[in-house]
Amino acid sequence: MSPWELAVVVVASYLIGAIPSGYIAGRVLRGIDIREHGSKVIGATNVLRVLGRWPFVAVMVADALKGYVPVFVTWQLFQTHDLQVASGIAAVLGHDFPVYIGFRGGRGVAVSFGVYAALAMPLAVSMVAVGLFIVLALRYMSVMSMVTVPLGALVLLLLALFHISDYTYSQAVFGAFATFFVIITHLGNIKRLIKGTEPKVGQPAEAEPRRRSRGRVT
Repeated sequence: MSPWELAVVVVASYLIGAIPSGYIAGRVLRGIDIREHGSKVIGATNVLRVLGRWPFVAVMVADALKGYVPVFVTWQLFQTHDLQVASGIAAVLGHDFPVYIGFRGGRGVAVSFGVYAALAMPLAVSMVAVGLFIVLALRYMSVMSMVTVPLGALVLLLLALFHISDYTYSQAVFGAFATFFVIITHLGNIKRLIKGTEPKVGQPAEAEPRRRSRGRVT
């Protein structure tokens, strides 16, 4: 892996990951900045609350592809797990901090699912099944995110630890990174879950401090 290969992969993956699918959906469908509504992020869950079911599905697929495509293409071009992982990390960072809209993005869950799919498709399918069960049983999207992403990280670590197929610790590094970011970006959700105020699927998101300070110039 040469420095220029790493640079090209990271920059390209970041720019793909930074495509703000949820923001675009809000502008096209309602003429709004979705970051000023609901949970104030551009992720698919907020799209579901603000725009509805079908925009949610479209944004979820688009966000997952932002993780899957660069990682898959990186593997096809370079055949190295290290570059794959660098691509996945860059894609998630692009989604969370998109250069196109002032670095205010989402939480990286769907993008991480896409990266997991490129790294280990059976794992991603299993994560989707577990995620659907959690959402149907508990109706908390945040719980689904905070369970499935770390679960994927654990599975990748075990696959590398027991030398199953050609899985390496590089892929486990992505899992650790994705888990860290998902937990950090869901701290507010954790607090609301403890208080019992976390909105379930179908309920409006609780207003956040930024919404109450609309009159200020930021």
